[in-house]
Amino acid sequence: MIRSVSIKNAVKDALEIFQFDQWLRFYFVVEKNDGLWIEIPEEVLDQIHEDHPELHRLADLVNNAVTDYKRSQENVCAYVGARLDGQKYESTILPQVFDNSTFKVEMYIFNVWLKMHEQHLDEEYMNFNGWLEMYDGWNSLDEVKEYRAKLVESGTDPGTPACNTKQ
Repeated sequence: MIRSVSIKNAVKDALEIFQFDQWLRFYFVVEKNDGLWIEIPEEVLDQIHEDHPELHRLADLVNNAVTDYKRSQENVCAYVGARLDGQKYESTILPQVFDNSTFKVEMYIFNVWLKMHEQHLDEEYMNFNGWLEMYDGWNSLDEVKEYRAKLVESGTDPGTPACNTKQ
């Protein structure tokens, strides 16, 4: 099996997984038994399987389970490690992704978008493709491109979730 050494592609794949996790937690967290749980309806799981088969396993993993920030981070990091590290990419690539400034800036920008659009996103359910389309539209605005350029230029670390991908 030939594994990729493209950090750029690995950044894109890791971002999608983190974004998908945010989407799951945005729409499918419910309060029950004095805790927060992820409950994804069967028809949504079927749609995920059809539209994003590579992400379906993550949805299945977290479905009907207790969640919090720590568990979410552990699940996402484990999924990234299992799906990408040593599988799709050489084992030296993923540790570089999480230290990569592009990954950090893109995660930060995505979280800015999420905070800015939270009220709109909360008004009605939007599937993951809808989220990505809306994000891509906002992301292509000149103001966002300028802001991203300033972040990259400043070299300031906007912070990012940490994943330890070493086994």
